[in-house]
Amino acid sequence: MKRSFFRISDTKRDGVIAACIKEFGTYGYEKSSTDRIIKSAGISKGGLYEYIYSKEDLFLYMTDFAYKALYAHIREHLKKCKDGIPTDILERFRMVSSIAIDFYIKNPDYIKFISATGRLTDPVLEGKIKKLFMRQFLSVFGTISGDNLLYDREKLIDILIWLLAKTRDDFLHAMEQNSDNTRKLKKIYRENWDFYLSVLKTGIYKLN
Repeated sequence: MKRSFFRISDTKRDGVIAACIKEFGTYGYEKSSTDRIIKSAGISKGGLYEYIYSKEDLFLYMTDFAYKALYAHIREHLKKCKDGIPTDILERFRMVSSIAIDFYIKNPDYIKFISATGRLTDPVLEGKIKKLFMRQFLSVFGTISGDNLLYDREKLIDILIWLLAKTRDDFLHAMEQNSDNTRKLKKIYRENWDFYLSVLKTGIYKLN
């Protein structure tokens, strides 16, 4: 993003961000339209290009912005854990998933956008997105212990990253059907994680 974007008023900048998150989340990167973003944000076409270098630049900035918002929420709540943050791989994921669901419910457009980042067809852009994700992911999961694991820690983390994407997409599907029932959404999401983690628990640890 160009420096001019950070010099505009907070209200105007927030409007541009909200329009971008909505557009990319609804249409994905390839089918998104800067014209719709401009209309939704209430700015001129020339105005938008005063703030960005390209559509890809805009998408990367919004991806970083969305992931930072999600993981800042997670880190803030982890700090409040009275018993500390578990080093065990499954217990860390269980705790984080329980924290993340509140962000999902309060910020559905962000979650739709994050989901859209997983449906790219350009491998180069996909690689850039993965780097942005991993930077935030490791700020929460980088200290997970590899002790007592039957399999390679990094390969198990790859499986759990896949589960993060699956449970997030399952949440979006459930939200379409139960948008006004947050209690039910939380129940479905937590039950899914409990199931997946209970299955993994029976097979990833070394026997004492």
